[in-house]
Amino acid sequence: MLMAIKENSVKLGAGEDLYALFAGILTMRPWNRVIDPAVDHLVIQGTEGDRSELQMYASEYFPQISELLRRLPRVQGSSPETFLIIGKVSSKAVIEAKMSQNKSFLNYFSIWLEEIYLEARLFSIQIFMWLLQFRKALSL
Repeated sequence: MLMAIKENSVKLGAGEDLYALFAGILTMRPWNRVIDPAVDHLVIQGTEGDRSELQMYASEYFPQISELLRRLPRVQGSSPETFLIIGKVSSKAVIEAKMSQNKSFLNYFSIWLEEIYLEARLFSIQIFMWLLQFRKALSL
């Protein structure tokens, strides 16, 4: 799991040295919870405790967060394609991490089904984007 997080951090432009911070920001969880093997380790309750914990980490790591934001590529116009790419890379990393942690056939099968469902959702978004582009091209 750690290698997948590092690899995807580099792919997205965050670098190898800030991968833990990058993963924490994406998941809104501290690093120890990001790598926690529990099934619900990334669930956000939205409590005041969660909010204050995030504020504490944000103030504690402000210089590193600023450096991370400086490194990340700028999203010109926040295109849907950019969000789709991030979704694909992030979901692949999560699936790979789950696969590497689980050894039983039942867990493997469950993760495989989750992956198929995720791919179907991402594919439907891709089709929707193609249709929007096609419609836009016809209106020109």
